[in-house]
Amino acid sequence: MNNSPGFGVPHVVLALVLISFLFVGQANSQDPPARWTNFDFAKQSLRSANLARASLYELKLMRGIVFGRHGRIFKDAEIQLYLKEQDWYTPNAAFHNSMLNNTERRNLDLIRIAEASKHPNVEPGDMRYWQTRPLTVKKLGTHSGAEWLVLRSEVEAIHGKRFSEPWLQRYFEERYW
Repeated sequence: MNNSPGFGVPHVVLALVLISFLFVGQANSQDPPARWTNFDFAKQSLRSANLARASLYELKLMRGIVFGRHGRIFKDAEIQLYLKEQDWYTPNAAFHNSMLNNTERRNLDLIRIAEASKHPNVEPGDMRYWQTRPLTVKKLGTHSGAEWLVLRSEVEAIHGKRFSEPWLQRYFEERYW
């Protein structure tokens, strides 16, 4: 047993626990700055330059804010958890993309383009961004069979194709575009 004054084992453990709480608090500080929480996406237009410094996580939560103002319930756990913590958020099971106005749609387009540009690999929802850009095999990454089908079908859906597979058609109907 160490009888010397200073940091004993219990103090070191306590210090490590406190430090870990500080790091957890810093991870949560990645939430969008108050300017995005208070930004009126329904009336104010974003510019690409506004989004250049935003992290993928911030962009994701910004997208959640736009939809969350109308009560959309997200399957994405991170977005849904963030929205549940907001005093202005009221879940609306009847949410539909038609509730979005043109300014919100344009803002969502910019947010999604910024997200797609920062993804390490192409993800479902990114194909509009890649329509006019060279796409390498490496950038395609690895996906499940269903994800490959969504990515391939996304190009056709952008041009208005409807799909006979109910789950695939429902997926594209849930997109705001």
